[in-house]
Amino acid sequence: MSKNKTEARPMFPVEDLARNAGVPAWELAALRVGMNWAEGKQVAESDFADALNRLRTRPQGGGAL
Repeated sequence: MSKNKTEARPMFPVEDLARNAGVPAWELAALRVGMNWAEGKQVAESDFADALNRLRTRPQGGGAL
C-alpha cells in the first residue's frame, strides 16, 4: 500500500448540505451560479461551507466566487 494515498473525504449533494444548513433556495441558486455547480453536484462539507462563506462575505456585485 502506498504511503502517498490519503483517505477520500465524504461527498454530499449540495442540495442536502444546503437543506441541513438552512440555506434558502435563492441563496443556493446564487451559490450554484457563482461556483458553477450543476444540480446534484457532490462536494465535501468543508468545501460547501467555504463557498457559502465566500458568497455571503463578497462585496455586492463582486462577480465570481
